[in-house]
Amino acid sequence: MVRVMDDPGEVVVALRGTALNGHPVEQGLGDTMLVEGVVPARVLESWRAARSVVALTGRWPVLTGVGELYHEPEPHEIAALERAARAVDPWSVYRNWGDDDPVGPNDLYLHVGSLGYVNLAARAERELPLPTTRLAVERWLWEAIIADPDLIELGHGVAAHFVGTRAWYTPRDVQLVLLPTPDQWLAPVWVSYYAAARPDGPAGLAAAIRQWERHCGAELVACWTTMLQFVVARPPTLGPDAWRLAKQLKAVGGNLQMPPWALALAATRSDAWFLHDRP
Repeated sequence: MVRVMDDPGEVVVALRGTALNGHPVEQGLGDTMLVEGVVPARVLESWRAARSVVALTGRWPVLTGVGELYHEPEPHEIAALERAARAVDPWSVYRNWGDDDPVGPNDLYLHVGSLGYVNLAARAERELPLPTTRLAVERWLWEAIIADPDLIELGHGVAAHFVGTRAWYTPRDVQLVLLPTPDQWLAPVWVSYYAAARPDGPAGLAAAIRQWERHCGAELVACWTTMLQFVVARPPTLGPDAWRLAKQLKAVGGNLQMPPWALALAATRSDAWFLHDRP
């Protein structure tokens, strides 16, 4: 078991030789520690420096806006979230609202591409039994795209914005928070994400992060209250895994302005994710 450093001086020593060498470290709310002087334009470099010494510090790094730590959890809250993260089905907490909406012939105006459009409405009307649901249409469109190399090419043009860190947000002022745990999926007990403000929201988010860590090597980098940012070691392959992941990302990031087929395509090529959910 990794020991959690409780002396800021120890953390300063652990950060020597990294991009955070010489940065002051102070105590934060809820047994966290704050690394001072992080430049917003270098948030990923700074996060990677702190991530590289988690085995020494026992503290998972998360970037937030300045002053965005609001909660000082009690030990029983942390223990309860840890239990829940292992037991809760996150996709019973986070769902894609509207999946069951009925769809008729007048709703099948489907286009793929940004400059070159391909209208698939006539084909969808032939192949889909009507009336149907939005989820069925979205799934049909995904399968039609990945079966056609030309459509895949057009689709990647639409998805390009969500590949890598292009969509990432950086506030004017940032703070690098070192959580008092090496387990990233416990972050929701300290940091606040808007989509988690629902019954079982923190537990569902913790369980989702734990699943993504195991399946994709996803690692939480930042929580900007209405946005989450991750780096990813193992993107899904083109097919069912990418589709499943896209629907999960849309469920937790309810304000992602991208159809699930485009998000699924982006996920197969991306080493980073951006989630957005706001009032």
